Amino acid sequence: MRCQSLLLYNGYYFSFIRLLQSLKYISQCYKFCCRNITNRTYSTKIPIPESTIVISKHLNPALNHQDPFLLRYFLKSALLFLIILSSGCGVLKKAPEQRPVKFSELKGWSQEQAIAARPVLVNSCQHLSRSVLTDKSPWGDYQQWQSLCRELIQTPDRQLKAFFEQNFKPVQIAPEEKGLYTAYFSPVIPGSLTPSEEYSIPLLKLPRDLVKVRLSDFGLSGQGLVGRVEKGFLKPYGSREEIDQNTPKERDVLLWLKSPVDKFFLQIQGSGNIELPDGKIIHVGYAGNNGHNYVAIGKVLKQQGALEEISMQTIQAWLEGNPDKREWLLNQNPRYIFFSFSDEGAITAQGVPASARRTLAVDPAYIPLGMPVWLDTQLTATGERFRQLMVAQDTGSAIKGPARGDIYMGLGKDAALLAGPQQEPGRLYVLLPK
Repeated sequence: MRCQSLLLYNGYYFSFIRLLQSLKYISQCYKFCCRNITNRTYSTKIPIPESTIVISKHLNPALNHQDPFLLRYFLKSALLFLIILSSGCGVLKKAPEQRPVKFSELKGWSQEQAIAARPVLVNSCQHLSRSVLTDKSPWGDYQQWQSLCRELIQTPDRQLKAFFEQNFKPVQIAPEEKGLYTAYFSPVIPGSLTPSEEYSIPLLKLPRDLVKVRLSDFGLSGQGLVGRVEKGFLKPYGSREEIDQNTPKERDVLLWLKSPVDKFFLQIQGSGNIELPDGKIIHVGYAGNNGHNYVAIGKVLKQQGALEEISMQTIQAWLEGNPDKREWLLNQNPRYIFFSFSDEGAITAQGVPASARRTLAVDPAYIPLGMPVWLDTQLTATGERFRQLMVAQDTGSAIKGPARGDIYMGLGKDAALLAGPQQEPGRLYVLLPK
């Protein structure tokens, strides 16, 4: 990913001398970008002079009233200097290799009825991205997809398979890679809307001081930034350990849980269901994160020789057997997830409800959300083959690469038993419009 930064001139006067003075700050931002955007390890402050601001337009609305010529001139000069510096900073991601196949080559397709997949795909049809599905997109353009979606709604059940075969062509993604397919679920966790001795672990809302920077708002590519503004500095947001060490204000707490382990695994899943003391079930969903990299604590335990087989169940057993090391292990993953109440169960990154065994989390850098996919893998827990028409609707911190997926298994303990141990190679195919 090519490193980029955005700087906007914040004054009424511009001179060549001022530009030269600003170049040292651009250089500092270049170093920040190469370290933090490419590697996503937010550990460096950016000193911001009075003549320069970094972050998003909404942090300084006054920019809209200043001389647009000066803004554009400084911006172009800064970006030109930065592009020269950063030409070797990172590597642009390539489109995944694709191998066209026939539907008859998809193992299990002859048994697929596609009826259960229809409402899942229809949900995604309403949330397809116009900016991704352009006229030049290899995934088909937006209008083409909308036409197919309308036809999908009207197609009788008995003709559904024929609809796919007549309108789509399967392509295998990254055919030279083995792939890795894991699974996730929606847990049901005891909790309370009020704190008590039993319910003392806070589940936090999205903090008011958390700032998200979308580089795409400025026509730039690259990972966004997450942090907070402190005394003129764009500062990384706190890690898991730093957040948990601070006592939260009551207004920042969504609800209270019994166990820090419950909270941790809820954060891994990204959404879940909370059973209140009166038996009522309420839903919580992903609201944001602190911008830190995700670290798999199971991998940490395996590297230290503490575990040979990694699953949610084996990690939980290790945590129960080593209470004195629990805090240390949980803090190995600095990424922290914030929550909000949800009217429905698990809500995907595409903004639609997750559907058991039909929703697949993918890396959107390689596969756009909303694409119908065919997955051919195996269930670790049972040993049976898993060959199913699914929809790429979700994302995940650990889901990186073209041949990488995470299967949503559903709600509760049965889903947890399937999701926990799931780690299998497999083949992934995207169904592209003809």
